Amino acid sequence: MTVEFRCEKCGKLLSVDAAPESKVKCPYCKARVLVPAGVASLPRPQVPGQPPPPPQQGAQGEEEVLEEEPVGDDALMGVMATVMPWVISLFFHVGLLVILAFITIVMLRAESVADYDAVIAQDLSKTPGGQLSPGEANNELKAKSRHKINQNKWSKRDSTIPLDSVGETKSRISVYGIAGGSAGGQSARFGMTPGGAGIGPKSRFYGTPGNAYHIVYVVDRSGSMLDTFDEVRNEMFRSITRLNPAQTFHVIFFASGDPKENPPRRLVQADVPHKREAVHYLRKIQPHGQTDMVPALVRAFKVLGQTPNSKRGKLIYLLTDAEFDSAKVLARIRELNPRREVHINTILHHYRSPEAMKTLRQIADENGGRFKFVEPNE
Repeated sequence: MTVEFRCEKCGKLLSVDAAPESKVKCPYCKARVLVPAGVASLPRPQVPGQPPPPPQQGAQGEEEVLEEEPVGDDALMGVMATVMPWVISLFFHVGLLVILAFITIVMLRAESVADYDAVIAQDLSKTPGGQLSPGEANNELKAKSRHKINQNKWSKRDSTIPLDSVGETKSRISVYGIAGGSAGGQSARFGMTPGGAGIGPKSRFYGTPGNAYHIVYVVDRSGSMLDTFDEVRNEMFRSITRLNPAQTFHVIFFASGDPKENPPRRLVQADVPHKREAVHYLRKIQPHGQTDMVPALVRAFKVLGQTPNSKRGKLIYLLTDAEFDSAKVLARIRELNPRREVHINTILHHYRSPEAMKTLRQIADENGGRFKFVEPNE
């Protein structure tokens, strides 16, 4: 019978027709080897006259099979070596984006809190012992208080307080809230007075006071303001945040061309949301162009003319730093304010121009306001 086994000397696979435990000669190394006992016979058909198949084919097949195994491991390692850097890079960039998003959210929240803190302090009365302003969320209380103020009859008797600093005008000026009596008595609910006799709502811009209910800021944003505009903007922040919820306000900037106005281009209540919107709007304004205040003044008088109660005080803060067409501006203001119902406080910023000082002082004198020159170191 035919058995197969490997030569003990050369390791080649032998296929011989011999009995177990008999010795045969290896056709490869010529050594005599012992046929192992217990080797199963492998009967296979033989073609007459053909030699048995070469014994080395089986060995070579096994070697090829054995060599294929590490090839798969090498391929896997190659794939891992190619993919891992991309995976690491992906996780790194995702983590970086998460960190940046967190920092951005924290900064935005901090800015929002800062804006809120900047405008909330004005709710307290400036007079010690006075009442607090109505809560910003208590719309019912605010509506009742404002209704009582609207129903109140304002005192028309002449004040005994000398008003030399206000300036002389050609017509009689009504000053609201400083004569005592019933004027402003109902305004105590808004934190403006400690009792029945009040002084009316307050405002202040660069030290020029006012006590009007309706206020419009008309401010120069021409190119000459480039070096000082940040200072003016910060002073506007302070002035607006000090306004009382019973007051209304609007902001108009002028240069060459059409004026720029704070949305919604009309008077709004001086509550916290409207103050916050004005602060955000002011941050976007940049100086540019020439000085032309007439279109802005026309808009200011038009906005103030839309108030439902014309007897309540109206005030314009007019700020510029440059010379302008004095005759044109004076003539236009006289046309817009013939009855002097709107008071105008004028401010000349930093540049001491004799012509501008003369004209701005005249505007204030003719319209019941005050003139102020702001020194560069002020």
